[in-house]
Amino acid sequence: MASVVTPIRDLYAPRGRTLARGLLHLLPIALALAIVAWWPRPRAERPPAAAASPTLAEQERKLSGAIERARASTVALEYGSGDAAGGRRVATGVVISDEGDVLSVRVDPTEKRDRESIRARDSAGHRHSARWVAADPETGLTLLKVDADDLRPIRPAARAAVLGAAVFVIGNPYGLGHSVSRGHVAGLARRLEIGSRPLGGLIQLQTPLHPGDSGALLADLEGGWLGMVRGGVVTTGARDDDDLGFAIPAPDAMWVAGQLQERGKVDRAYLGIKLAPDGDEPGAEVAEVNPGSPAERAGLAGNDRIVRIEGRPIRTTDDLTDRLDRTPAGAEVAIEVLRGPARNRLLIRTAARPVKPTPPADPAPPPTPPAKPADPAPAAVPRELIERLERLERLVEDLRKREPAGFTP
Repeated sequence: MASVVTPIRDLYAPRGRTLARGLLHLLPIALALAIVAWWPRPRAERPPAAAASPTLAEQERKLSGAIERARASTVALEYGSGDAAGGRRVATGVVISDEGDVLSVRVDPTEKRDRESIRARDSAGHRHSARWVAADPETGLTLLKVDADDLRPIRPAARAAVLGAAVFVIGNPYGLGHSVSRGHVAGLARRLEIGSRPLGGLIQLQTPLHPGDSGALLADLEGGWLGMVRGGVVTTGARDDDDLGFAIPAPDAMWVAGQLQERGKVDRAYLGIKLAPDGDEPGAEVAEVNPGSPAERAGLAGNDRIVRIEGRPIRTTDDLTDRLDRTPAGAEVAIEVLRGPARNRLLIRTAARPVKPTPPADPAPPPTPPAKPADPAPAAVPRELIERLERLERLVEDLRKREPAGFTP
């Protein structure tokens, strides 16, 4: 039996060794495949989820907070001794400092006692006395001092006004203090004949405006201060266009306020030049230089074209005028001019603008012989008094109709 088994074992032994060697060669490959299959694969990066847009309720809540903050920085103003009907004038003021400095528009009581009767009402309804400090006739901006410790100064906007952007206005229409209206920016860098001379750089806004909104606060939807309402446009038709208004930008208003605080007035820069009408080329062309003026002392000449002032480009004569309106007298400014093909840089120390002389009065007419005295003209009666008298007459007539027969007073 043993002789039979041994040859069979010897027969298959070489094949077994060959198979074992083959399996040993395949073992590293199998191990590598197992490691690859087990090794964790990196996850595909998912695109970041889009930020969820705020809901309408969240937007309204945010806007409500901005409005409340802005209302706390405005005051409703009342001043004047009253007209024939017994009313007082109203306006709006913006708190610009912790010391109670308030900036408004055209708060100009003519008499001293009226200046001492200015009253300011804050958003909580508390009344405070206000003192007239100074005013700028060209812009109408008026600086007041309010005796209160709980007024919050306005926070300037982080960005300038943008065309088409939504805004809100806090004013005092017809004495309804701290009223809020919403609108949008309808134009930028507008120039209008509002005061004694053209006023440029204005923000045009589309929002309801009424008497008492002079000096109203113009703010963006975050409550940042954009400007002060200078006024609306009065049309020549039967009604006023009370939806079209203009505001002085906040930086310009603060510059005027600083001048009023330091000097009590605004001394704007004067160069002493006459400008030619705008042409096709950019810049402000000098037509004439006044003798002895700052421009002559600096070397400015006729036909020079001013293209930059203090690094800011000048494209039109209005650009130059607006820039000088925001430059104080006595300041040294750098001006770039084109004189032919050459570009020159001049330093000019500005002066105060000369006061326009008052035109002489007409000579007195020769005396006329006395005429026959006429009956004095009736004094003007206020409309409100007439209406009261009419109501009183109707009341007396009703009482007469209700009297019993035979009654004698």
